[in-house]
Parts: sequence; structure tokens; C-alpha cells
Amino acid sequence: MRHRYLSTALALALIGGLTAGCGSDSAGSANEINLIMSNHPWQRAIEPLIDEFEQESGVTVKVQTFAEQQMRDKVQLNLQSRSSSMDVFMTLPSREGPQFAKANYYEPLDERAGGATEYKVDDFPEAVRAGMTVNDKMIAAPINVEGVVLYYRTDLFQQYGVKPPTTLDELTTAAEQIKQKSGGKVTPIALRGQSAALPFTFGPFLHSEGVKWTKDDGTPNFDDPKAVAAIDRYATLAREYGPPGVVNNTFTQSSALFAAGDAAMELESSNELSSIVDPKTSKVAENIGVLDFPAGSAGSKTTVLSWGLAISSFSKNKDAAWKFVQWATSAETQLELTKAGIAPPRTSVSQDPAYTATLNTETLKQWNTALTKAQTGGETEVGPVGVAAAEMRKVIGDAVGKVILGRASAEEAAKEIQTGLTPLLAKNTQ
Repeated sequence: MRHRYLSTALALALIGGLTAGCGSDSAGSANEINLIMSNHPWQRAIEPLIDEFEQESGVTVKVQTFAEQQMRDKVQLNLQSRSSSMDVFMTLPSREGPQFAKANYYEPLDERAGGATEYKVDDFPEAVRAGMTVNDKMIAAPINVEGVVLYYRTDLFQQYGVKPPTTLDELTTAAEQIKQKSGGKVTPIALRGQSAALPFTFGPFLHSEGVKWTKDDGTPNFDDPKAVAAIDRYATLAREYGPPGVVNNTFTQSSALFAAGDAAMELESSNELSSIVDPKTSKVAENIGVLDFPAGSAGSKTTVLSWGLAISSFSKNKDAAWKFVQWATSAETQLELTKAGIAPPRTSVSQDPAYTATLNTETLKQWNTALTKAQTGGETEVGPVGVAAAEMRKVIGDAVGKVILGRASAEEAAKEIQTGLTPLLAKNTQ
């Protein structure tokens, strides 16, 4: 199957821009790469297109796909063993970027991306490029963009006479009204409670009160009273207005509840739109509104992040690897991927009439507006930045989880986070 957006652009790129930073091709393993991906909407959208890339580039792509944590384990094993058997891999720089960069696991892409005229690296917004940069080096190429948005049932809000919330205070009010007016039959809001996943949706509560994860000196910022207030607000929403067992939930459970019509609101990634608008699987597809993350005292500061494609520094086929990365993150490919609901990180694609014409429902228009605002005003730090990112997110998630369960106060949780993060952040300077 030919893809109308890909063929011409890919041919031109391979003749021209792809030669930048690449040596001459040769037969055999030099034209073969091993790609490791997470089971992810982008992965599911890109795989059907790889055959055409192989045909037009002459590069064979061997794909391995795993559940996210298994993917991380596989990638880490390859990198720690300095194996050349992995050439390209999906990475979330906001999570493992500093750790991998410190270990020199990433092949820097600055020279290749900057030297390829057709690639137009400046087409990525500044916030997106910043999310792919560690120590002033481009360590990956962005493949998507996502932010935390608020989905809500327009029919229920109309039925109950509830105002769609634009502030965090209004969010709590709306949740209380829905709880009362539905007689407890509808869960007011679905949101994350699972420890490792919670920081992604908790972060906007912190940032929208003007609080960063860390202070300028690199120490934790949870001794700020506003951090305590953010913990209390999030935990209250989850405990009083969230679904039973919320501490076990991540995006999968939240979207399932919302799509089934069992929740009036869902606070989740913009990526989850495809999970809740499909009329074949969603009971509420025709009644979904999308709002910006509700504003706190410092405005609306949602979390915005991009997954990236990175080249292993131990790859022996870096030229072929770069051909794939450049193709996969080109404007032409990203335009094709929008057909599968992948939000484009490139400005030119997000403004392309071929894409904007597909935003033909009120839900899609609201979704695109919220995502565009997230790209320009969002916070790219999903959690404290550092080589121990995973451990730090767990410290935060565990402590907030105790407040959700009523086993600790917000003040106690803030102290626990402050104490737990301090030695982990210190590893950044060791």
C-alpha cells in the first residue's frame, strides 16, 4: 500500500537531506537496524509504514515491541552491556534522559539533525526541543506530543447544570456537585492513583500554584506551603470524588471508566482521546468536551512531554539508524501519523490544512486547542529531573497515595517527599 504523503518526500529526503552526516551505503548489516519500541499509540501507527521506508531506503528494520516496563528493561540491558544489537529505541527523556546521558548511552543528534537541510529541526517548538535536550545536546528526536487535559461529559454537565471548570477551585466544586446530583451513581472524576504513574497528572497541580519540583539549588521544593496545598487538593479529589481503588489506577483504568460512562470527568493525557472517542468501544463518544488543565493561582501549567527516538551510542549502523529516525520524525511521516490520532510535535504539521481539516468535530477542535496551549505554556518536567528519576517519582507517588488512603496528612506527605528526594537529587552531582 502506498501512502500519499510519504513517497515523494521520502524520495527527495533520501536523495538530498539524508546524506547529511551519513556515509555511503553498503550491502549487509550496514543496511540493517534493530528497533525497540514500547506498546504505544505511536508504535501502532508507525509500524504499518515501515515497509515503505524499507523499500525506498534500502534499510531493513527489525522491530521488537514490548510493554512499557519490559521495553525499559530490554533497552537498559542492551545499553548497560554496551551491546551493538540495538540501534534505535524509544525513550522518554523526561524520565531517563539525565541518567542515560550521564552514562553516554545516547548518540548525540545535533550534527546530523542540524546538517540535514530537509529535516528542519526548528520546526519543533522550543518546549518540545528542550524536552529532547540534556546538557545542551539533542539526545532524541520527538515523535509525539501530549499534555494533561480534562475530558468531561457534556451531557451530564448539562443535565446537572454544572459549569465546566476552568480553575482548580471550580474543578472541586464541579466534582462535589456531580456527586450530590447523581446520588453517587456516577464517579465525578477518574484520575491516576498508581504510585509510579501519579506524578504525570499530579505535576500540573503543583506547577499551577507556581511551584517547581526543585529549587534553584537543586534541592526538593516540597517544604513550600503551596506544595502541601497541591498534595491536599489532588488527594482530596482522588479520595472523595475518584473511583474505588483509585490508588491502583493509571490511564488504562481511567479511560475505561470514562468510555463506559461511569465517570463524569477524566484528568488524563491528551493521548487518551483515541481511547474514548471510538463509538465502537465508547458509550460517551458523542458527548465529550475537552478543557485546558484548570488554572491555579499561577495559571494553567499542564505537564507536556514528548517521547523520542534515540540512537544507541553502541550501534554499529548509525548512518542507517539516522535514516530511520529522520524519516520517522519528518513532517511527511508525522502528517501521515495524524490519521491514526498521533498529535504532531512539528509546528508545520499541526498547521497543515491536510491535518486541520480532519479536526471536524467540536471534541477534536477543543482537543487540538488544549494541546496547542500545552505545547506553548506547559511544563516539560514530569517529575524531578535527575539520574534517579524513576525512584523519585515513586517517592512522590507513594507519599501522595498515603494521603489518598487517609493514612497521612498532606503536611506529612510533603515532609516525606522532601526527605526522600534529598539524597536522590544529590546523586545528580556525584
